[in-house]
Formats: sequence, structure tokens, C-alpha cells
Amino acid sequence: MNKKSTDITDVWIRWNWLWTTIFYGAVVVSAVLTIIDSDSGNLGLILGITLFWMIWHYVGLRLTYRGIKTWDDHAFLRFLVILGDILFWFILVNLSPNYYFALFGMFAQIFRHLPLRYAIVDTIILVGFLSYKQFADEGQSISLADPVLWVYLFMGIAGILLGVWISAIIEQSTKRRELIEQLEAAQAQLAAAERREGMLQERQRLAREIHDTLAQGFTSVVMHLEAAEQALPDKLDVLQKHLDQARDTARTSLEQARRVLQDLRPELLEQATLPEAITRTAQRWSEQSGIPVVVTVTGERQSLHPDIEVTLLRAAQEALSNVRKHAGAGEVRLTLSYIEDVIILDVQDDGQGVQEALNWPLSGGFGLQAMRERVEQLGGEVILENEPGEGTTLVVSIPVKSVTMEAIHNGL
Repeated sequence: MNKKSTDITDVWIRWNWLWTTIFYGAVVVSAVLTIIDSDSGNLGLILGITLFWMIWHYVGLRLTYRGIKTWDDHAFLRFLVILGDILFWFILVNLSPNYYFALFGMFAQIFRHLPLRYAIVDTIILVGFLSYKQFADEGQSISLADPVLWVYLFMGIAGILLGVWISAIIEQSTKRRELIEQLEAAQAQLAAAERREGMLQERQRLAREIHDTLAQGFTSVVMHLEAAEQALPDKLDVLQKHLDQARDTARTSLEQARRVLQDLRPELLEQATLPEAITRTAQRWSEQSGIPVVVTVTGERQSLHPDIEVTLLRAAQEALSNVRKHAGAGEVRLTLSYIEDVIILDVQDDGQGVQEALNWPLSGGFGLQAMRERVEQLGGEVILENEPGEGTTLVVSIPVKSVTMEAIHNGL
């Protein structure tokens, strides 16, 4: 019996129907043989005791197993039920020798339903009754010199040793399964904790995004509107200047708000693969900026974790945005490379190089610093290479197979 009353999956438990069938089948066969045997007297009494025996066994075990949580719960009560089975068998075998056949199911029931210490006691009692019955039938007294006695004693010892071996296997199997269940429970708790931590990290990230973009933008709009109000009605040129700045800031904040919302899961990735999404992003950026972009995808494409795809797409968008703002480039080459267990995004422009590249924003939105943090959380790295007058190269590499769920949940 499993040490837990729920979620029983051990093979020896799943085969409980077989041991039960053997027991009831052996009893029924004994009764049928008794019915066929015309010399058997007291047939009604024998069948009545047999029926009561089966009811005793079924109801007794059902009641003693009710509500148990460990293997030792109600063990003594189950011991009494099996002891009752032995007494019923002894009564019936004295009325009809056909009930020797019922022994086929008796020993299995002893070690199936009892802890070892109780099983040994019931086995000794059953072997003792069997030995007594054999000597009584032959009209002999029990003697240590009789080899038949030693046969029965060795039968009992062999049965006990077999039961000890089976019980040890059962106990080992049960402990191993319980350890597996505990490990699965711990893993489930860890996954839940990681999800909670991931949600907290995501909230903190969104809070930083909102603070660095929307909150500052709204503050600037309010300041410009207040300044415009103070310029009324005489300083119309100052008024117009502040209104223009407020409008520009509001538009910028609106664009940033859209980027923050899309950062959860870009629509492009919902509708296309990562290479397709990056290609569409580059084409749209080229149309808006007038700067040609060459997109190249190398290596065998493979399925990536959604967080990796989002990070790479955002990195491509941020790199292109910064090229447009700071590089003064005439052409951009964007390469996405699948290299065994690493994926690499390479964005290269032919712009002004070091000084302009150093002006890339380090905070707010999905700037270079935010990009580096998210990539490092996925186990990757960001490299910015510059050559004066020869352009800037941004390299983002993320390991595919080594990215753990823990790293993802803790960081994103």
C-alpha cells in the first residue's frame, strides 16, 4: 500500500485487482468444489460461512482503509481483518478439505494489506493452523522429528522471507515516488514564484518606462502650457513657441506610449516570424528615413522563446532609430544569424562613427542601456563597435539553448 491514500500510481498497487481476483476466485473455486463433492456434509453451513467470510473481507478492508494517510494508519485493524480471514479459512477447511485451494489467495492478501511486522505474525499463525490441520488429519501428534513439520516450517520461513523482500521493494518504490512527488511540488512552487517575480519585474520595468517617457513628457507639456498662459496676451511669439514645444512633446510622448504598449508582445511577431518581422521593420524604416537597408538572414532557422524574439526585434528597432537620429548614415546592413545554439543580430551603418554613437540614449524607452540589460537577462551580450568615419556596428548575441526559464522569469 502506498503511504499516501491519494494519487496512487505504483505498479504493485495498480495490480491490486489481480490479487483481489485471485483471493475471491480461490474462495469461490473452493466453494464450487465443495458443491460438486457429493460427500460434503453441512453444505448450507459451509456456503453460509463462505459468504460471510467474503463479506467480512470486503467490508473490513473498506472500513479500515477509509481516511488513512500513512501506511501505518489502521494497521492493527487490518491485521484483525486478515486474522479473521485465517480463522474463517481454518473453520471451513475443517468442514471441507476443498478449502485448501483458498490458500492460493491467502498469502498474497497478508503481504498486500499489512505492514511487515503484522504480516509476519499472520503468516506464522496461518502456517501454524495449516501444520496443525495436516497432523490432525493424519492422526499424528506434532513432533520435531517429523520431517513434515519441517516442511511446513520452511514453507513459513520462505513465505516470510519472500514477504520481507517484496515489502522492501514496495517501501523503496514508495519512497522514490514520494521523493518524485515532492520534487514536482517544489518545481511547481518554484515556477509559481518565478512567475510572480517575473510579473513584479515586468511591473517595475513598465513603471520605469512610464516614468522615463510619459511622466516626463506630460510634465514638459504642463510646463509649456503654463508658460504659454503667462505669455498671454502680449507675447504672442513666446506663446506660439511654447505651444509648438508642447505639441511636439505630446506627439513624442504618444509615440513612446505606443512603444511601451507594444513592448509586451509586438503585433509584428503575432503575425510573422522573427526574420519576417525584422525585414518588415527595416523596410518600413527605410521608407520613412530614405536610407536603404539590406537585410540578410543566415543559418538554419529555429523556434525561439518569445522573449528572445521580442528582445531582438526591439534591438533592431532601437538600432535603426538611433542610426536615423545620430549616425548620418547612407546605408545600413542588418544581419540575423542562426549559429547552432546562438542567435546574433548585427546592425552596421556607414555613418560618422564613435562620437555620434556615444550619443545614443542610455536611458528611457528601449535605449542602449535598457537593451543591454534585457539581453544580459537572457544570458546574452551587446557589443558596440565604432571606427571614426567608418560607421557603427551593434552586435546582439543571445544563446538559444542555454537560456533558462529562471533567467527569463527573473528578468522579463
